[in-house]
Amino acid sequence: MDRKILLTFFTFWTLSISAQMGRLFDANHQLSSNFTSQVYLDNDGFIWLATRNGLNKYDGYQFHIYKKEKGGALGMASNYVNCIVQDHQGLFYLGMWGILQTYDGNRFQTVEVKDLGGKHIDCFITCFLKRRNGEILVGTSGFGVLKIDNAKNAHQVGGALKGVHTVEQMMEDKKGNLWVVTRNQGLICDNGKSSRVY
Repeated sequence: MDRKILLTFFTFWTLSISAQMGRLFDANHQLSSNFTSQVYLDNDGFIWLATRNGLNKYDGYQFHIYKKEKGGALGMASNYVNCIVQDHQGLFYLGMWGILQTYDGNRFQTVEVKDLGGKHIDCFITCFLKRRNGEILVGTSGFGVLKIDNAKNAHQVGGALKGVHTVEQMMEDKKGNLWVVTRNQGLICDNGKSSRVY
């Protein structure tokens, strides 16, 4: 008897549920590009899309597009945005073709990036990792892992990660170990003192 009641309840309950319809966004419908390399949810619940033709912010109703402006000294340095992350204070970091920038909600600023010898470098930013302690690491193509010092400076990481060249992705596990997926050097696990290659 109980089975019949439950079956009847679930039958009527499933009939009353209506599916939510999805929406397609592309270059013909609000997006600046069909090639999106990352979708990111910020601290305030807005959705950001890094694309090959600008940065897109979705507020729940429409997209706001940010692009490089001609002659704009405080604007975006490139329309080729590969990745994005936001720090605990709300400052955005943008990984672009050959440059790393910040965005504070009003203006874009370039971050000075230096190699192990202290020399300025231009590199392709592949990914970001915001660690639990608030530290932001930057994966690159050619210069391995960078560490953000502050909103104006970043430097190449040495130590056990000194020989890393091209980083595809990074993550931090529950123990605080850094895992680095590389293009040609395997999977690297770094605990801060030593590293192991898989």
